[in-house]
Amino acid sequence: MATTQLTANFDTFLTLLTAQLQNQDPLDPLDTEKFTEQLVQFSSVEQSIQTNQNLETLIGLQASASNGQALSMIGQTAEVASAEARLNETGAEWRVTLPDQAEQIALTVQNENGETIAVLEGQTNQGEQVIHWNGERRDGTQAPQGTYTLNVVASDVTGNRLDAQIAINGRVSAVTFDTNGARIEIGGAAYNVADVIRVSQNLNEANKS
Repeated sequence: MATTQLTANFDTFLTLLTAQLQNQDPLDPLDTEKFTEQLVQFSSVEQSIQTNQNLETLIGLQASASNGQALSMIGQTAEVASAEARLNETGAEWRVTLPDQAEQIALTVQNENGETIAVLEGQTNQGEQVIHWNGERRDGTQAPQGTYTLNVVASDVTGNRLDAQIAINGRVSAVTFDTNGARIEIGGAAYNVADVIRVSQNLNEANKS
């Protein structure tokens, strides 16, 4: 550890300093200013190490709290800010919210390669609307199950672009942990905990209790 190495170096420094002071020439004493500078440097390094250790402790506590928060979501219904949704046998679904009334809106679905494979219809009303895709591609064939991205382009009556909020909603089935932190799984797709907008209790589970 850095602290152990620093202690060993400091002990060596004190041993050398003591030996030099004991054997210095009384008529030509050693310059104590340099020793003082070295002592200050040791103190500064020690404080830096302690600060880093405290930060590591805080980061560890924050990660533990985040992991605990993610685990508590299992079985709950979560809404996540994400344009990616999993297509399964019942289709794929997104929630789109417009900040203002739109004059025009265009919805397209893209596959993992960024190719537009479907064009959907949407409402221009302000507020939230649910967009459902049954998996049918533009050529009439059925898209395979997987993760797809909804792209929303909306503009108001003056032609200004509206920033639509896109989210998915579903029951949290599992939590995974990796180097990027905790991720919740909804419908077979993984999402970052930081992207969760809201969490609500599953009503079916609540009625059983």
